[in-house]
Amino acid sequence: MKQNFYKNIDLFFLFIYFFSLPVSHFAAVQSISGILFLLSFLIKEYNQIKLSLILRYKNIIYVFLILLTLALISLFYTPDIKESLKEIKSELIQSFVVLFLLIYYIYLSENEKIKKILYIILSVLFIHTIINIFIWFQNGGWPYRGGGLLDSGGGERFGIWATYMLAISIALLFSKYKKTAMIFLIVSIISIIANQTRATFVATLLIFISTIFLIPNKKIKISILSLVFVLCGLFYTYSSHLPNRYNIKHTISNFKKVIDTPPNKFQNIGMEYSTYTRLAMWKSVILYRIKDPWIPQEYGRFLYGKSIKLNFKNEPKNLPLHIYAQTHNEFIGMLYSLGVVGLITFLYFLYFQLKISYILSKIDSNSIYQIFGIFTFLGTIGFIGSMMFGSFFGDSEAKFFYPLYGMILGIYLKIKKWKRYI
Repeated sequence: MKQNFYKNIDLFFLFIYFFSLPVSHFAAVQSISGILFLLSFLIKEYNQIKLSLILRYKNIIYVFLILLTLALISLFYTPDIKESLKEIKSELIQSFVVLFLLIYYIYLSENEKIKKILYIILSVLFIHTIINIFIWFQNGGWPYRGGGLLDSGGGERFGIWATYMLAISIALLFSKYKKTAMIFLIVSIISIIANQTRATFVATLLIFISTIFLIPNKKIKISILSLVFVLCGLFYTYSSHLPNRYNIKHTISNFKKVIDTPPNKFQNIGMEYSTYTRLAMWKSVILYRIKDPWIPQEYGRFLYGKSIKLNFKNEPKNLPLHIYAQTHNEFIGMLYSLGVVGLITFLYFLYFQLKISYILSKIDSNSIYQIFGIFTFLGTIGFIGSMMFGSFFGDSEAKFFYPLYGMILGIYLKIKKWKRYI
């Protein structure tokens, strides 16, 4: 038994690492378990690590080098050089090192171990989903916003984990475990309802729409797409009877005011507070980047507020009504911090993960690789949906995203389809 434990000690640390990610104030546990996981792998397999393997993914190396170069240039413009250096080290360099190491880890692992890793991810997501639902019921259900052990009462960050649970539930529907998958699917939907955030609902909608690309039957595709459009139409029509937070009809009818009104006057456009404050920040970024689309301004999740004040100090009308540290939109934030080149590079980085995971979703039915592919494809779609409304890419959710990215790249190497697809 001891021998078996030592053989799988890397999986033990990986479980602790993944389990600790959706828990607030567990950064130390995340760091220690993550380091021990990587060390346990490197000690056993260091002599198998060859540079030639990573060089097959030159495009990912280029992504890293472009983002790193832009981030270093931003040091000349950042309002807080220490914060930017800290973010470059922890959120950029370390994240890509983990990604590259996970490629080797999966490439050198047997299929049985990869199956265990999927079980670990599934069990972690399921446990946290149950915890979230329990906390939600303990607080009286709706309208309390469940956020599990991460951010209950707010819920936006935990929404990413809720949609990852939805993604893995749908992935299992494409396997032989359909009955179990249905249970997981129901539980995940309850958790999403408990989460009760707009970002999560948008991410869920995008996941269901994206599922159409995975279904071979055209009639089922058309039926699902038609149902989605009907439901969206009904929601739009009757949203005027809902609170302003969900009143899409009212928001769209006032959108022309967003174009015509200066960001510092957005309280006059007649929208709900969290909506117009976000739109004000986004418009400020666009106004700035129209003038200067190229030069990086800063690298760091919490520097937007300081930087935008400096750049618009002589144009107060272009400052947001309320200035927050983050833009509450990862794509707008990337556009502001690293410019157009940074945004395009980031979008390509996400696209490539979607491309590889989609390819994996089309291989042999019921294989562990197919389940991994579908899960990653839909999970990333959900993550993108959430990032449209929040600056999450430097939080613990990114510490899940990068290992997952490395895993699917490692799996893709194992199936040896380079010449055909890349």
